[in-house]
Amino acid sequence: MTSQFDVRTDDIQQTTDFSDVRDLHAFWHASQGAALPDLDVFAPLLASPMIDRTMLMLRRDDSLVYERVGSRVVQLFGHDPTGRMLSALTNPEASTFRPLYQSVLESGKPALGLHGRVGPGAIGMTERLVLPIRRGGQSGLLCYLRPREDATNVLRALIEVSADGIAVLNATRDETGRITDFIISAVNTEMARRLRASAEALVGSSIQKFWPSLGKIGLLERFARAVDSQISDVFDTSYEVHGQIVERQLRLSPHGEGLTLTGVDIGPTLAASRAISRQHADLIKANELLEMRALDLMASYQSLEQTTHTLREEIQRNRTLEAELVHLAHHDSLTGLPNRSYFEQCFEEKLKQMNRARRRAALCVLDLDHFKDINDSLGHDAGDKVLKEISDRLRRTIRKSDVMGRLGGDEFAVVLTNARDIADASTAVRRMLDAVSRPFSVKGHDVPISLSAGVAIFPADGRTFGELMADADIAVYRAKRAGRGRTVFFQPSMRDDAERRYSLLKALRLALDAGQIMPVYQPLIDIRTGRLAGFEALARWLHPERGLLAPAAFAETFEEPDIAQALTRAMMRRVLGDLASWRQRGITVRVNMNVTAFDLRNPGFADEMEAQLHQQGLTTSQLGIEVTETTILSRDAERIEATLHDLRRHGFSIALDDFGTGYASLSHLRRLPVNSLKIDRSFITDLEQDPKTMAIVRSIIELAAALDLEIIAEGVETRSQLDAVSALGCPIIQGYLIAQPMQGDQVPPFVDEFIASVSSQRWRVA
Repeated sequence: MTSQFDVRTDDIQQTTDFSDVRDLHAFWHASQGAALPDLDVFAPLLASPMIDRTMLMLRRDDSLVYERVGSRVVQLFGHDPTGRMLSALTNPEASTFRPLYQSVLESGKPALGLHGRVGPGAIGMTERLVLPIRRGGQSGLLCYLRPREDATNVLRALIEVSADGIAVLNATRDETGRITDFIISAVNTEMARRLRASAEALVGSSIQKFWPSLGKIGLLERFARAVDSQISDVFDTSYEVHGQIVERQLRLSPHGEGLTLTGVDIGPTLAASRAISRQHADLIKANELLEMRALDLMASYQSLEQTTHTLREEIQRNRTLEAELVHLAHHDSLTGLPNRSYFEQCFEEKLKQMNRARRRAALCVLDLDHFKDINDSLGHDAGDKVLKEISDRLRRTIRKSDVMGRLGGDEFAVVLTNARDIADASTAVRRMLDAVSRPFSVKGHDVPISLSAGVAIFPADGRTFGELMADADIAVYRAKRAGRGRTVFFQPSMRDDAERRYSLLKALRLALDAGQIMPVYQPLIDIRTGRLAGFEALARWLHPERGLLAPAAFAETFEEPDIAQALTRAMMRRVLGDLASWRQRGITVRVNMNVTAFDLRNPGFADEMEAQLHQQGLTTSQLGIEVTETTILSRDAERIEATLHDLRRHGFSIALDDFGTGYASLSHLRRLPVNSLKIDRSFITDLEQDPKTMAIVRSIIELAAALDLEIIAEGVETRSQLDAVSALGCPIIQGYLIAQPMQGDQVPPFVDEFIASVSSQRWRVA
């Protein structure tokens, strides 16, 4: 275990992560007066749950005595020092904090101690606010402790108890960009045991130092390939470790330049499988011997008929056991369907038959939509019941000549033999989807079930199991992207699209890491006053080769939760940085920015946003949140609505973007905490030519006025469009007519020129 210790006195409010630490620090200053605050001033605190994180020490002679120690502090220390003198404690942490306590007593000023610990059992930082106080004629210290490491300890504990070896590695590259080694950044106890070293010795070291054969047996190259491709990998392997051959299943999970390595010991499982095979052979041999003996006994000894009958029963039991063992090796224990390996074997046999007969076949991969939600809300036992019900329903829809299996998790596959054409396969798949989608109840809850299906045709799309499975997987991914609950047939162009999309995802992840995602700002003008109403922050990708790209060039990657949330974080950092920079120049404006459904599903999103604003010295009134109609109508709408209410309670304004293009009803406007509506630019473009569009825009403006909502017209590009929206009573406009979107450093000159010049009056409409 290693420790780091830092003390802050002048910037406590900016340093701490916790609002209660800031509040307690501010309360001390407010209560100080001409002398140190009396302990009685803090009586409300000591009567609240905060007392669990508080300890009181009073000066006695030349030392301090622990008068009161809260339960959470005792838990953090690992012992209860109540009643003991500080000078009598010999543990390292007590020694570390003695100078801090002495300094606070002498200076009479508060201090914040940051105690960081890194080791196999804990990783994190503990904050310790030390306040000088008095009680009667005694001086003393009131300390408040907040650890930042709770979640990390829980996660570390979970990893530590795993029977699998787990290590987190970071790639190191040479000057050409090729991965040459990996540095160990974390290991659990099991992995340290396998590498025959302590966790402290392993962390920060090259993995090849403790696993020198890694490159020789080809594993280093495979680790590097997983990081470069950002594709997880699972494979079985065997190799020599300290003179002993071990059999492992290695699971590689890349995350940027990092790689999580999990080593599962499959030696016992493989040994059991080999034992079953030997037992199988022994049973067959025993059956043969028993049958020969029975025949001999029947011919020679009629008196032994009863013995022969008993032997025959034993043979039958052996045969039954043999059949059960074979079935267990080939079938999924939950659904009874062929498992992936046996399904592949049966599929290959069917392909040979279809090839000899020159007939077509179709491979259909079926993926259960939103299965994780079922497990999360109703439990894994309910999820198992759903999987069994789905397998039973699918069985009833296929022909005897078809082959069905469970590939794993919530994924099934069916080989439709003798599929004459796409129409024939489509009919069969539709029959399966309809059968599965019938109502189903688990634990008194109606569970909506739907499947997304991807279909590949033999021999047009592929001739082997691997080729057809890859094509069907691409098709099922397309089905999920298209809205789930539907069937997509593989097309060769999809393979190119999958490769292109993978390349785009990889490039955008690198762009996020490199800080190439940046905001540009488009002003909003209040045409009633001619004043600047704020800006909207629009995402741009500063591509090193293609220049500044609008979101349309990479919008399809927003469907990936990690990409969407990383983009929001990147935009938030840049926007808040610009707001803080403008404030230093005396410019205080509101900026609106878009967030995604993935952000709003996070229960702590509103708190995180507010905390980031406060870190920059900003208020929630300076940042507006824009959401689209499709976002509020997406899956988990109740969670999204709750987050929107949290944002409003914190003081953020909420704008409903692209209004009129989705399917939001009036009930949504009544229920959601929306401040403003933004008329989609498509309506403004057609406003002058289409009377129906004019009527729709007028209705939206009147609706907003009736609901006391601010209304904004997007995409105003001509003077005639400005006159049209003004005539309809829309007060705020946004578009190229005002200004092109500009970078953050261009905003202050624009604002100065806008305010100083009479040009701002050109937007005012009487």
